[in-house]
Amino acid sequence: MSAHVTVNKHGGSDNSSLGECHVSDRTPVIVGAAQITIAKGSQPGPEPLDLWEKSIRLAADDAGIAFSELKGTQYLGNAYCLGWNYDDQAARLAERLGATPQQMEVPSPSGTTGLKLMKHACDAIRAGADIAVVCGGEAIATQKYYQKNGDALPFSYPAPDESNRFVLEDQQHPGEGASGLLGGVGAVYTFGMRDNARRAHLGIAPDAYRHQNAELLSAMTRVAAANPHAWFPQEKSVEFLTTINDDNRLIAYPYTKHSVAIMDVDMSAAQIVLSKAKADALGIPEDKRVYPWTYCYADDPVDTAPRADLWRSPAMAAASKATLNAAGISIDQVDYIDLYSCFPAAVNFARDALGISDRPGDKVTLTGGLPYAGGPAASYVCTSITKLVDRLKADRNGIGLISGLGMMMSNHCYGLFGTRPLENLKQVDEAAVQAELDRIPLKIVRTDYTGACTIATYTTIHDRNGDATAAAGIVDLPDGSRAYARILDEGLIAEALEVEMIGRKMEMVEAGNAGIIRAA
Repeated sequence: MSAHVTVNKHGGSDNSSLGECHVSDRTPVIVGAAQITIAKGSQPGPEPLDLWEKSIRLAADDAGIAFSELKGTQYLGNAYCLGWNYDDQAARLAERLGATPQQMEVPSPSGTTGLKLMKHACDAIRAGADIAVVCGGEAIATQKYYQKNGDALPFSYPAPDESNRFVLEDQQHPGEGASGLLGGVGAVYTFGMRDNARRAHLGIAPDAYRHQNAELLSAMTRVAAANPHAWFPQEKSVEFLTTINDDNRLIAYPYTKHSVAIMDVDMSAAQIVLSKAKADALGIPEDKRVYPWTYCYADDPVDTAPRADLWRSPAMAAASKATLNAAGISIDQVDYIDLYSCFPAAVNFARDALGISDRPGDKVTLTGGLPYAGGPAASYVCTSITKLVDRLKADRNGIGLISGLGMMMSNHCYGLFGTRPLENLKQVDEAAVQAELDRIPLKIVRTDYTGACTIATYTTIHDRNGDATAAAGIVDLPDGSRAYARILDEGLIAEALEVEMIGRKMEMVEAGNAGIIRAA
């Protein structure tokens, strides 16, 4: 079992002509970043709290500072631990640091968490703090190891009850649950529906689209294969990813087992952010500093069916544009990109939003992506930021962009990082960005309708043998509203796996949160 920090060297574009500006004592700088992974097959490993402490110690080593300096931590951001319900996880971590932070934060779980915590760490620095720590990680693989052997988990500080546990189902539309799209497992179906909507909008045949997704993912696996922290550090061919078999069963059309995020990992990552004044006092050289430039968070509607265009994300487009505009740069000037990649739809929609739809998979991930590098629940972006910090410490003209994504592709954020302060840098007016998005009209979702309808998008639901048990979808109604729907007819389910169903006329024969539809 070992942990190490890898510096990846890459020759980026020449951004040396970008203007610099005066750095104040309150300017936040990332001085240390690290990741620890307990390799697959090396379980049991440490509990999450131990992993967090270890990754922070490694980040201190990366910064070249004593771990004892972190006793002065004033802001501590800790990603929500999905696998183990601690009584007060941030307070327990602060104890490990010997710190009494004025501000401790554990946001609700989301793939945006790493960037959100980084922004809040920088805000704390600008407001007067000198030391901020951001950290997250999971030990779900170790938990599964103990559970498989029938052993009690030897983890510390369990919450006395589950009343503080986040419940994803509480955030979802009843129609999604009735369709079989409920909870974290349901995310794969929702994202599959979004990818199918995009495919139909682009006019690409189903088999051709599956091949395109496999090309995207195969290129991502090449990055994972070179990442010593990847959970699956193996390159996978396009043929392997498109072949449906016992090892690569269908989960939700068009997604197979090896195209979706893996959360059952043991990994943690951390960053240390200092004020310029503190970095100077500790003698940290300029070539070891990375500057968080700017950031934007934006939301699409929480529920899927009300969104007017199921094939795109206005919030992705708005947040990414605002982030780049605030720095006065274009996407072509960005050397390193890591797009959140829980499912292919996340990458496809983000590439569309950024105007880089033709970028291959190995040019839009630094880790290898959540299906291959591993996706430790709300902590993945902590790992992607760590990889970006490594790159920028090696390439002193580099610029990097990180994206995060949460819920059912409704929460989005983008963060931009550089190797020096940037002239005329602006902070995004997120409220104005969101206000513009909120003006987009929404579709009414009905639960009382029977009659003619048209499939707007769909996916299939499969059991653990890979057999399709139902199809779920969203249908357009004649009055412009929408409804969630289910297909139970075996013949129609089989067709949904072979031919384009979007745009097909159907009949809703039973109303409800997710009505039943059949061929018209």
